[in-house]
Amino acid sequence: MALRWLILAPILAVATALIGTVAHEPVTDHPVFRELDGPDVVNPMRGQFDNIDTGLFPQSNIGQQHYPDWPGTKDAAIRVNWRSLQPVDPRTLPPDAPETQKYDFSAIDEALESYGARGIRVGLRVSSYDSCCETAPAGNVNIGVPDWLTTVPGATTSVDYDGIAQVIPNWNDNSYVGNFEALLAALGRRYDRDERLSIFEMSGYGDFSENHVAFMRDQLGTPGPDEQASEAELGYYSQYEDQYITKDNVVRLVDANLRAFPNTQLVTATGNTEIVKQLLRDSGELTATTKPVGLRADCLGTFSPVPTWADNKYSKYVERDDPIIDVLLARYSTAPVLTEWCQKPDDVTSAEYYERGLADVVDHHVSMTASSGFPDQFNGETMDPTAYSLWSRANVVAGYRYVGDATADASSSGDTVSAAVRWTNKGVAPTHEDWQVEYRLVDSSGTVVQTAPSVIDLRSMSSEQSYLDNGTVPVPATAQETVEFDRAGLSSGYYTVSAAVVWNEHKAGATTTVNYEPMSLAQNGRGLDGSYALTTVEIP
Repeated sequence: MALRWLILAPILAVATALIGTVAHEPVTDHPVFRELDGPDVVNPMRGQFDNIDTGLFPQSNIGQQHYPDWPGTKDAAIRVNWRSLQPVDPRTLPPDAPETQKYDFSAIDEALESYGARGIRVGLRVSSYDSCCETAPAGNVNIGVPDWLTTVPGATTSVDYDGIAQVIPNWNDNSYVGNFEALLAALGRRYDRDERLSIFEMSGYGDFSENHVAFMRDQLGTPGPDEQASEAELGYYSQYEDQYITKDNVVRLVDANLRAFPNTQLVTATGNTEIVKQLLRDSGELTATTKPVGLRADCLGTFSPVPTWADNKYSKYVERDDPIIDVLLARYSTAPVLTEWCQKPDDVTSAEYYERGLADVVDHHVSMTASSGFPDQFNGETMDPTAYSLWSRANVVAGYRYVGDATADASSSGDTVSAAVRWTNKGVAPTHEDWQVEYRLVDSSGTVVQTAPSVIDLRSMSSEQSYLDNGTVPVPATAQETVEFDRAGLSSGYYTVSAAVVWNEHKAGATTTVNYEPMSLAQNGRGLDGSYALTTVEIP
């Protein structure tokens, strides 16, 4: 089969009417794409995800049942503390003990199995200290590390706070860091090539493994080094007294995360500047990874996904014009951005809160929005319609929304059948995974008689976004190409040119594989095989 391609320069354009109908039938009308106010498009790694087993909103809240169920998700996120993963003291085991004796991975295994059975992949974070949210933990001890680690001299510190013993890792202690490095290595050996695990979040440092410990500064009264002393004590500049880990141990933990999961999408919280530098630019382990490290931001609706140190004009990093700021800002459009909502401040209305979240989703190319953390998650009263509309739009525009249409009728001349096709991304971010566009030539009986690949990389289709300038409708990114099929051997009659966007995101040497049906496009006309009819051609 002879194929010839003409690639036209990518352009930005406001969406026009689309061409498409039920696959394998002649295209006779011009249906439009699925509007942003309609049901969301469910695809992997975009839109609302099931965060820490809270379920999708609004159906997870019985008080919101008059709103339609969210149509679904392909993603979930779980958090597991170190204590549950390693109950046995490794000092009591022989050096050659199998990892099944060293660790208890049942919680992760069960989550992968349960979610995987529903076609949902999992993101994982492991923590060693969570400052909340149990008001009465067992024995009045709040502990996220294994019990045995508290018997290792210098590895942890216990601090009383409101009658609760807070067991906090000593972040720079060699026993703490070394044992967590071993845990990461074991996790990587077991799960890095498991395709049910889609994301691993940088783990090992900070409250909830979120790369800061503001709780120690604000509640426990033990601030980290101030800005004048930080470079000498930590090895990097820290201006908010919420950092305790030294650069040497940042490098150890970052490298351990990267070594453990070179085949899995990593994301990181951005509170610690040295962790950002190592994960986004400096670590020597980055060369072995398959994907650029993505970002995770807390407090959507309250704080910007861009950390204060990279955005505030009074920040020393901003004053110094540190090059890492440009590296970080560029990453928002080139790797996944995951967000979690935050409780609403008292001095803003619900509408203002949700609009702030929506604006940040648009401006910062957010791919995924958590099903938890916003004030109406557990609200027993009916959610205000304006607030719901803003919340819903934030989830719908997050990530990618691709549309394919023929820009002109297909033609048959000489040795070829050709069609000009335009692809438009109507979301705020591109897909960051490997999806391949496959064109199909279908005869009147519904048989695919030829296929042809596309050379457009959907991962490159991203536009600059500005909520202030353009409002809630993302600026689309568009690319065009001409597909040609070999006419030789085709009988007279009508043929449909259709397109399917086929899942091709696989890990090398995968231990467990995941396969998804073709991508759901943001338009009607999906056929039973997951393809969308673009145009019809008559061969005399």
